[in-house]
Amino acid sequence: MADTVSVVIPAFNAEASIARTIESVLAQTVQPVEIIVVDDGSHDGTVAVAAGVSPLVRVRQKPNGGPASARNLGARMARGEWLALLDADDWWFPEKLAEQLALSGTDDIGLIHCLPEHATDPVPDLLTFDDLWSRNYIVNSSVLIRRSVFDSLGGFNEDRQLISVEDYNLWIRVAASRNKIVTLQKKLVYYTRGVGISSNSERFMKACLYNAQNLGPALGLSSATIRRKRADIHFEFGKGALYERRLGPARQLFWQSLRVPSARKLMYFAAALAPPALLDARRFAARFVTPAQSDARGDTPPAQPSTPAQPRGTDTNDSARADALATARPRLVITIDAEEEFDWGQPFSRNNVSVAAMRSQHLAHRIFQTYDAVPVYMVDYAVAAQDEGRRPLRELLQQGQCEIGAQLHPWINPPFVEDVSTENSYPGNLPQNVEREKLLRLTDEIQAAFGVAPRIYRAGRYGFGHHTAGILKELGYQADTSAVPFWQLPSQRSSNFSATRAEPYWLDDSRMLLELPISAAVIGRAERLGPGFRSMAFGRPSTAMGLPSLLARAGVLERIKLTPEGITIGEAKTLVRHMLSRGHRTFVMTYHSPSLEPGNTPYVRTQADRDRFLAW
Repeated sequence: MADTVSVVIPAFNAEASIARTIESVLAQTVQPVEIIVVDDGSHDGTVAVAAGVSPLVRVRQKPNGGPASARNLGARMARGEWLALLDADDWWFPEKLAEQLALSGTDDIGLIHCLPEHATDPVPDLLTFDDLWSRNYIVNSSVLIRRSVFDSLGGFNEDRQLISVEDYNLWIRVAASRNKIVTLQKKLVYYTRGVGISSNSERFMKACLYNAQNLGPALGLSSATIRRKRADIHFEFGKGALYERRLGPARQLFWQSLRVPSARKLMYFAAALAPPALLDARRFAARFVTPAQSDARGDTPPAQPSTPAQPRGTDTNDSARADALATARPRLVITIDAEEEFDWGQPFSRNNVSVAAMRSQHLAHRIFQTYDAVPVYMVDYAVAAQDEGRRPLRELLQQGQCEIGAQLHPWINPPFVEDVSTENSYPGNLPQNVEREKLLRLTDEIQAAFGVAPRIYRAGRYGFGHHTAGILKELGYQADTSAVPFWQLPSQRSSNFSATRAEPYWLDDSRMLLELPISAAVIGRAERLGPGFRSMAFGRPSTAMGLPSLLARAGVLERIKLTPEGITIGEAKTLVRHMLSRGHRTFVMTYHSPSLEPGNTPYVRTQADRDRFLAW
């Protein structure tokens, strides 16, 4: 039985994610002897989905009792020397088990864990009791624990007051038992975390406090050690409340943390007593950088704003101008196409509705939060209609950390009355009544999912048509962001934006519907030769011959749009400086939500690609 592994997966209403989780185990370079799925009283199709993935999977059902009881039952069923723990919405890199088993050489090693893909803080190679008492370094789905150690400690504590920290409770007991806890310094686990600040923070805090109180006497810790730990817990949750500007709870938590006083805790307590306007001053000030400061960083100071004629999206003369956005200070609009994963090189299918990548949106959102940026998620029907898609965005919306727009993918958006084809994948090509009905169904689905009516729209595949503006106005939309200036899309029946300007403009004379084009420009020595030359250089025949890339390399003419997908950071900076120098003050950035998980889009195929994407 040496080096045999049993995988234990507790599952509760995991129908949407369990197959991918199991498939990541089946893809391991070292196969386990069994995969045990313990269904903890699910109300959906979890059992059927799990049982249908592979004969290697053993499924056991039980009444709902919490994750600790489910893991313990799975461990009792297991026959491997090692237990590999995996949650039903996480998954592994293929080499995860092999890399961990390579470190299992001596009997005093009780637990081996690896790093989750979001890890940023350093983790000691060997975790001691003091390390783990200070903080939890270990993600449950990263753990490979020796079966004999698990059994000797009685497994997970099933006390329901420990739910959400029952794993941390066990890691501390492993460390206290003097079994070695080894860190494999590789990121080999995709760990699904809640996006944003937890709406269950009070329950989580109570579990953390209970855990400290529960473990202390059992491990023979002094009352002073337990008191210090509880004070630290109050302090950490106080910082979270302060960040959310819940000043009443923050003050109370900081006051409780002062039972073990320190200068740092006093400073935070004083901050919580300050007026909210004063607390927000630093956040507010961070948004404003003077030209002198910009120059000191080595950036080119932006030119003074100009007031060019603002045509209605083309190079023809039109007096309808979006004066409301002609501000001196630049602004950034972040738009994310929140959509299903599908192979962009294959025919469209109504069966492609997986939205698993929505669980990884927190990776980019941590960056947005750093700069107090509030992105707009352009939600399509697959995301709005499935809990796996909408759940990660609900909490952000409730915290005021995102906005919700709409994006129409006709082939997966009811009613299904048209043929599935490339031509019909552009919403604007549909008959007016079909386009309207699909957009109405999408709007209603988003409002039901999020409690807000979307007011900004993007046509899937940028397929804005002749009737789209009228439909949007009828349904109460106030803005569209479907235009990609200077771009003619590949299909003969797709939209042609080759003569569209990049400034915001009104789509109607009554100024009720605003167009916010994706930021793009044509840059190079031949940029002033006009739309005719651009159409020739970037038209479909020229693109088929590879002429645009030749012109770009020669510095003659290059098209750039503001996206981390296929555009380098150097190109993006060139674009922004170019647009600033010509008076642009509104920038619209975009990318697709599936790019946050490798393998879904042409732009992010590997972990290294995603690292570059996030660095961008």
